[in-house]
Formats: sequence, structure tokens, C-alpha cells
Amino acid sequence: MSAAEDQDDKGEVLPVPYKVGYGRPPTEHRFRKGYSGNPRGRPRGARNKPKIDTGIGMRGAEAYLRAEAYRMVTLREGDNVIELPAIQAVFRAMGVAAMKGNRFAQRTLADMITRVEHEDFTSRLDAFGKWAEYKHEWGEAIERAKLAGREPPRPIPHPDDVLLDPNTGDVKFAGPLTKKARDRLDHALARRAEAQDNVNYYADQYRTLPDDHPLRPRYLDEWHWEQRMFDIINDTVSERYKIKLENRSYKEGASRSGKALDELRASRRLRDESAEYGTKGGSR
Repeated sequence: MSAAEDQDDKGEVLPVPYKVGYGRPPTEHRFRKGYSGNPRGRPRGARNKPKIDTGIGMRGAEAYLRAEAYRMVTLREGDNVIELPAIQAVFRAMGVAAMKGNRFAQRTLADMITRVEHEDFTSRLDAFGKWAEYKHEWGEAIERAKLAGREPPRPIPHPDDVLLDPNTGDVKFAGPLTKKARDRLDHALARRAEAQDNVNYYADQYRTLPDDHPLRPRYLDEWHWEQRMFDIINDTVSERYKIKLENRSYKEGASRSGKALDELRASRRLRDESAEYGTKGGSR
């Protein structure tokens, strides 16, 4: 039998060609006439089973309310059809009604905005006060340890990494917020310190050798390599952890402070483009 022919359930050749492919399975894998493709059927209550856990101790009504509030709905604005969460659509309709002069909508919207802004201000003020107290207490603990000649504690975040803006009430963090992040920072700072030591060594070697010494270009390359490592690390840490490199080289090919990452990305793109060109049979 040819590949284009097919068989019925009795093994007889069908007159219509049947090509096996997507949505057209082989004969032995097709549903047989008179047999269900799902012999066990749909489980009882599957269609009506709630998606939200409403068991004892669960706040089912609140979960359903949130689900409805953030359900996406479609509405038309002029000639555009947009999708918004249901609660945002309600607020938008309220705002439109308020602008059209509906006094109830105006009063309700104004009360809601006033309450939200008050709660936000209270929350920010409370957070500001707690972090100010945190900075003060840990700052004193660190100073006491230093005066006593003990190893100072290392809270996370460090009090110096907590930045408070009394004008806006903002609280920002300029350092690690987890032990894992602090370990990564410690490792990076240790490598930066090592790079500084290497820069000092190679710079001194380069400067003390005569211009025609064969090792002088090598020392310059090592100097530039360690300088680039220093700059890459220094450019990625927060402002509090930045330091100035000693013995910086300004010769051609040396990295620049604040630009090391951009220079690295550019060199990688150039390398990748060269490798791709070479793969196609061209010269590198």
C-alpha cells in the first residue's frame, strides 16, 4: 500500500488519500468511530471547582474581591480600545463623572484621594522614623566597639548605607541588603584592593626599566589589565564604596574611570564581530 493510501477499521483500502502530518495522525492513533477520546469523562464538579481556596481560615471573599478588582476589562476611549483592570476602569469612570459635574463623584473621589495621601504620608513618616532610629542605634554600637578595640558589628544593611532625605521623607539604600549580597561585595572589594596592589607593582616596574628593555611592554600590558579590573569593579559599586586609583595610566589602551564597563562591552562586540567574520571564512 502506498503512503498516500489509508485503511478503515477493517483494514480495507480507502479511496481518499490520507497524508500523515500535524493534526492528521497515523491510522492506529486516531479515535475510532463510536469510541470516546476521553473514556473517563470530565471529573465531577471540575467545571464549578473554585480557583481560590475557601477552606477554613482562608479569606475567600477577600480573594474573590481582589480577583474581580484586577480582572482585565475592555473599554473604548474615543477611537481606541484599551484594556484596564476593573478597579482602574471604575476610578476612571468616577473621574469622568466628576469632571462632568456629578457632585457625588466629586466628593467621593476627593475623599478617597485625601485618605490615600494621608495614609501614604503616615506610612512614609513611620518608616523614616524607624530607619533613623536604626541608623542611630547601630552607629553608636559600631563606635563603641571601635573605642573598645573590638571588631565592630556588621549589620545588614550597614547604617552608612541607609540614606535618609528629611525634605522628602525618602529612604534609600546604597549597599547590600542580604548576607549573600554583602559577601559578593566583600569579594569584589578584595579583588579591587588586589588590583590596586598590582597596579602599583607594574607601574613601578615599568617606570624603572629603560625604554628599550624587552619587559617594559609586558609590564605596561599588565598595568593596564589590573587598572581595567579596578575600574570595572569601582564603576559598579555604589558611591559610598568608590575610591580613587593610585598610579593611574593615561597611555593609549588604558581604561578610564566611569567608562570601563562601556569600553569592555565595546571590546566584546568587536571581538564577537571579528569571530563571526572569521567563521565565515574571512580573516580575523
